[in-house]
Amino acid sequence: MRRKIGDIDMTALSDGPFPATLDTLIEFDRAEAQRLLGKPRGTPFFLPVNSYLLKLGSKWALVDTGCGPTVGPELGQLPSRLREAGVPPEAIDIILLTHIHPDHAMGLVDATGAAIFPNAELIVHEVEANFWLGREPASATTERIRRNIGKARHATAPYRERMRTVYDGEALPGVSAMLLPGHTPGHTGWVIHSGRDSVLIWGDVVHIPAIQVARPEAAFEYDVDPQAARETRQRTFDMVSADRLCVAGAHLDFPGIGTIVRTGASYRFEPGA
Repeated sequence: MRRKIGDIDMTALSDGPFPATLDTLIEFDRAEAQRLLGKPRGTPFFLPVNSYLLKLGSKWALVDTGCGPTVGPELGQLPSRLREAGVPPEAIDIILLTHIHPDHAMGLVDATGAAIFPNAELIVHEVEANFWLGREPASATTERIRRNIGKARHATAPYRERMRTVYDGEALPGVSAMLLPGHTPGHTGWVIHSGRDSVLIWGDVVHIPAIQVARPEAAFEYDVDPQAARETRQRTFDMVSADRLCVAGAHLDFPGIGTIVRTGASYRFEPGA
């Protein structure tokens, strides 16, 4: 799916689906989660992994890189999707990461650890880079976090000489960083803006949209700080619904583009915009 943002072209690309389970929700009633999901108990469901291709003047930028080739045959499709769109990985000039989790950053490298995007500058929020790539944080208290630190360093290694860190604000003409912490400490939304139009590419503000859009207090076990993630989700929903700001999400149903609408004390996602 393609969408114009003023003078900027945005194309949604799928890296593939991954199987999900309600066991990934924490501190949330299982029966209520099952009701919101709308599927019989035990029915498998899948979540998309979306990336977004941007044409910024003469340059090609990519927001997130998917899972890469090592997860399974259903994932790691992004390089093929790029070629189908007429933009091979070698043509990408800029990569913007929302965060350095495996399903967003392992697509930076192939099975040998070589760069899939050999000509791209890598841009990531300073807070996110410090957490995963700096000295091991004191909060690296779980095996999952320690394992993901290793994956983050492996995925970014070929790009270290052309990696740039940013804070909130304009990172490129037409692209601004917005810190949305909780899922990871430096989890970042990228606001794409041109003329009077804007889209917030919000990464993992939502993982299971059928549940977390209606009930933003539902946290996800991969959140580094679940309470901060809840607060960010609520604050982001309030902002984008009040401003009628279009959003794009990594795990919203493909193409993952639409608006959040407040309905009383709850919210709903309306595809398209």
